[in-house]
Amino acid sequence: MALFEVIKKEKDDDNFIWRYPNTKFNTSSQLIVHEGQEAIFFSNGKALDLFGPGKYTLETNNIPLLRKVIEIPTGGKSPFQCEVYFVDKVEKSMRWGTKSRLEFLEPKYQFPISIGACGEMRFIIEDSRKILLKLVGVKKQLDSENIDDFFESQILMKVKNYMAQIITEEKISIFEIDQQLEKFSEELKKKLEADFQEFGIKLNKFFVTTIAKPEDDKRYLEFKELYFKQSVALAEAELKQKLELIEEDTKAKKVVMSSQAEATKRSQEGYTYQEEKAYQIGQKVAENQAVGQFTNVGVGLGMISGMGGTISNQVSKEVTGAFATLNNVVCPNCHKELEKDTAFCKYCGTKIVTEKYCGKCGASLSADAAFCSHCGERIG
Repeated sequence: MALFEVIKKEKDDDNFIWRYPNTKFNTSSQLIVHEGQEAIFFSNGKALDLFGPGKYTLETNNIPLLRKVIEIPTGGKSPFQCEVYFVDKVEKSMRWGTKSRLEFLEPKYQFPISIGACGEMRFIIEDSRKILLKLVGVKKQLDSENIDDFFESQILMKVKNYMAQIITEEKISIFEIDQQLEKFSEELKKKLEADFQEFGIKLNKFFVTTIAKPEDDKRYLEFKELYFKQSVALAEAELKQKLELIEEDTKAKKVVMSSQAEATKRSQEGYTYQEEKAYQIGQKVAENQAVGQFTNVGVGLGMISGMGGTISNQVSKEVTGAFATLNNVVCPNCHKELEKDTAFCKYCGTKIVTEKYCGKCGASLSADAAFCSHCGERIG
């Protein structure tokens, strides 16, 4: 045994727990703990004195727990035997994966299925004593391979159970799980946090990066094809609905634009919608050449007085033209239209009995009447 020895982590690797190879020391040995590390003296199954970053000379006053357990005498250089572990306190990353497949009932289509999963986790050791007490009692040698095996057997074995719970509770279809990996990972992390805390570890992140599906399972492939056919049909229906809504919206906008254009035209030409409708009615009245419809003509003429100047003048012209036509006569035999002063039909020779109508009120008058006997209008 060397009378003086420097105790420190001799190699830089990814192992978050490293045991110093020698176990025999004496007081006055030097202990060097780097930043992001803690050193723990371990003896007889107990995690004893703990040192943070710094350089220390081991003396009986700074290893009181170890001194008490192995009864190191005070004063002078005293030999003692124990294990020294260096624990990294920085965040670590570790790949994980299920060694066997998880079997469960697919929640949407209710068929049995088996899947695997893998990913990455990030963690930091919060309690060095706790993790050493958990590990050292199970593993005699703490190399990286043994630590990985320990995590898989003690913690990651629970991942399969938690995955089945989440898939069932959230009703996540195996055909949709890839789109929900972020949420799925977060739910798994929440369930695993307490398990990691039992080992003095804070779980910062837990990612599921890949779900291994049974692509060689005939039943899985049949339901996969059915699922995607339904998805395509649904997508097509949604697209058709969107197109119909766009068409209806376009039609509605066209109507609005047309109405706005008509309103602008009326404003520029100086008339209103009500005046335009009155004008249209006046045109229909003017076109009615039937003698028996003069009552309707009277109604139309009454409406003209409510129109604007431009519209009123136009309607008056239309009505005047209609009355000009009404002043002509029709042969009662061959029904040909003749001039108003015709005595005999020039087509069949039938005698024409001439009648007159008042141009103002439409009343029937005698052929020689000079004024209307109903309203007094002069007959031209």
